[in-house]
Amino acid sequence: MKIFSIFVLVLSALNSPHSCLAGINPQYTPPDDSLRIIEKVYLHVDRDSYYPGDDIWFKAYLIDASDKVLSGHSNNLHVELISPDLKIIDSRVVRLDNGLGNGDFHLSEKLQSGRYRLRAYTNYMRNSGDQLFFNKDITVINSEDALKAFSDSTNYTRNKLEISFFPEGGSLVDNVISVVAFKAVDTHGAGCDVAGEIYSSTGEIVSTFKSTRRGMGSFSLNPLPGLRYYAITKNQDMDLTRYYIPKSFSTGIVLSISKNQVGEMLLTFKISPETLHLVLDHDLSLSVSARNTAFKIYSFRMNSLNSSLHIPTDDLPEGIVMLTLSGLDNIPLCERLVYIQANEDVKINLETNRAVYNQRDSVSLKISLLVNSRIPQDAFLSLSAAENIFTEKSSVFPSTISSWFLLESDVHGPVEDPSYYFDPSNEDRFKDLDLLLLTQGWRDFQWKYKDMNFQPEYGFTISGRVRKKFADVPLNNSKVNLAIFKSGKPLICSIPIDSSGKFCLKGVDMTGSAKLIASVTGDKDNLKGWLLLDSSRYTPAEVRMDINHTKFIRNNDHSLNDNQMISEDQLNKKNLHTFIQYAEIKNSIRKKYKLSDTIAVGEVNIIAVRHDEPESARARSRRYLMGSPDRELVITPDLQSLYNNVFHLIDFRYLNPFKGPQRLGHRMKHPLYMIDGSPVPESEVRALPISWVERIDVIDENVASLEAVRTIVAYEGTDSLGKGGYGYSDGAISIILKDDKDIVNNSVFHSVNVKFSGFDEPRIFYSPRHHTKLESDYKPDLRTTLFWEPNIKVENNKDFFLNYFNADNPSKVKVIVEGITTAGIPVTGKIEYEVR
Repeated sequence: MKIFSIFVLVLSALNSPHSCLAGINPQYTPPDDSLRIIEKVYLHVDRDSYYPGDDIWFKAYLIDASDKVLSGHSNNLHVELISPDLKIIDSRVVRLDNGLGNGDFHLSEKLQSGRYRLRAYTNYMRNSGDQLFFNKDITVINSEDALKAFSDSTNYTRNKLEISFFPEGGSLVDNVISVVAFKAVDTHGAGCDVAGEIYSSTGEIVSTFKSTRRGMGSFSLNPLPGLRYYAITKNQDMDLTRYYIPKSFSTGIVLSISKNQVGEMLLTFKISPETLHLVLDHDLSLSVSARNTAFKIYSFRMNSLNSSLHIPTDDLPEGIVMLTLSGLDNIPLCERLVYIQANEDVKINLETNRAVYNQRDSVSLKISLLVNSRIPQDAFLSLSAAENIFTEKSSVFPSTISSWFLLESDVHGPVEDPSYYFDPSNEDRFKDLDLLLLTQGWRDFQWKYKDMNFQPEYGFTISGRVRKKFADVPLNNSKVNLAIFKSGKPLICSIPIDSSGKFCLKGVDMTGSAKLIASVTGDKDNLKGWLLLDSSRYTPAEVRMDINHTKFIRNNDHSLNDNQMISEDQLNKKNLHTFIQYAEIKNSIRKKYKLSDTIAVGEVNIIAVRHDEPESARARSRRYLMGSPDRELVITPDLQSLYNNVFHLIDFRYLNPFKGPQRLGHRMKHPLYMIDGSPVPESEVRALPISWVERIDVIDENVASLEAVRTIVAYEGTDSLGKGGYGYSDGAISIILKDDKDIVNNSVFHSVNVKFSGFDEPRIFYSPRHHTKLESDYKPDLRTTLFWEPNIKVENNKDFFLNYFNADNPSKVKVIVEGITTAGIPVTGKIEYEVR
């Protein structure tokens, strides 16, 4: 456990019923445990609503929850698109570089209307279930089925209220005045305004209550021994409903925060007379922690019914802090959550050069990072500019990177209007936030892990085992030769096999898809054994119904009562016909001009289509640089039956041609070997089954082609390895493999040839330049997301400028910038302008 400060205190009775701290004992040490790193991730998405065929653009931020700075603990981020029926319909593996990464999805043209979900997590996060996963709802509107899909939300319904009560600190104690928080929700879990009276079991009214925000509020209660307490409310039909308050206990400790402000908080401990003799002369400990870090630990004794303690907050992290009072054997007695507001003043400011633009006008945007801090900070940001009808959420205060990292990811259930608590213009935000923490509480994370079943990922793993062909026992004195072929220099290595026949290569860093060839060879490089490759496909986390998946908001239609709530889908229903009409117009123009959501880069007019045999097309693509070969050999079934592997054929025909019945050319002493255009060592050719080869090209006299081959070798950095296996003195032998689907592996046990997938490569967002006179300028520009830039770095107290062009749609455009500073402070900036 990380311990930043340890304070040992004695609370003893003085001249008043209240007491102060005294008697520091530096010998106290906190109990040891094995707390681990906690990761959190947030996705900034370009907008909230989409049509089929649109693109979703996102930027990922991964932080260490203890200090909220960007984390390099994991390199692989799994991002999934989940359908309304909880199926993963698309996924990405995003490369994280020091906690930052970006990607995109292209939505199918046939996607049905509904509420979809974006989910993001690292493999390491799965050690605590799905509690730390990032989830975000998006709406897809298909003009063909939108009315039917959202028809279930057309009628407003009256909802039955449920009220839950939460005594501050955990429990009510007889004869001790306590604060009781409450939250009233409807059948969908949305907060509702409520008021009523508190009765004792004798029928006496002891208090009244009324919610102040989103169904939350509080009242004071002094429970008496032997009595039960309940609340009575009236619904809109004037029916009375009774809700019981948790019973009180004869003994216990009540922990309350009577003051919570920047720089200091005041804690009050209250006990009943029956409890006093139980705690006398016993050490209690108060832990002040945030996630996996204990920042302060106080040890003290209570010798009075009421004791108070002042705790400075200057050195506590911003966000939710948990105060836990424990007794003997570290058994928790009570707990309280508070929010610490940092003194750091960091702000993102956005300015456009105009407030009103015309269609296709150029927009000049200035981004400023304003830091009033002794510590210089830079910020990593992402920016989206989109029509506000597609970015306007039902809540006036939607989720942001600040609300997610500092609040939503740490409490139970959905938080309504999460960014409300981070808006400085709301004078009651901290008071309301305290109510939220009293009612929704800390998520019960499993911070301590006995077994780490899910390790952090740093790239990809290739693993498997090797056995004898006719007996399921390990194959001794052998190795696995691996080759991953992609554009550029191939990855080639040999992996040892352990005593159980297993092999493993971790940390393969690759983007996109490639061909993976693996073979087992013995001491003399002869192919042997049976290679069983583990699946490289990632098994995703189980998809569950997320309580945040359907959020509800307060109805703004004053013709309805306060207890009537509508969902986001119902709110969108008001604009649904507008969405559908716009979608139909957009789709018809798209089809006419063959446009995409973000406009494709460049235009190509197809005059004619050349039809090629697949084999000829592959051969030509492999020869695009080195030109035509001097000789070509197509591998036929007869040749496959004559030679054990491709090297035997090459040796017989080209290296030692006088062995054969015909003289097929001059002897090639040290040729350069190439597989699908990439230089490889001779050992890789020896491990290649002949049944995988389509043809062999030989270059021995074509000077131009040899110079091209030398260019390839020099470009890929392999020329300096000449004597190690890549070197050549005359000619080159280029091996062209069959297409994956044409390879039949049933008869080949010692080798595998499979497709291997790495990180998904993010596409580049294209924004047209309408000041140029291109053919595309005369086509409609129907972009909904006008601009997306995921990689912006703004230096401390400096400005960043960028430009883009508006589309043809008259609308209001919302620009949203989100990100995090190098000191771990999440920031958000917004601005709107009009396009006429």
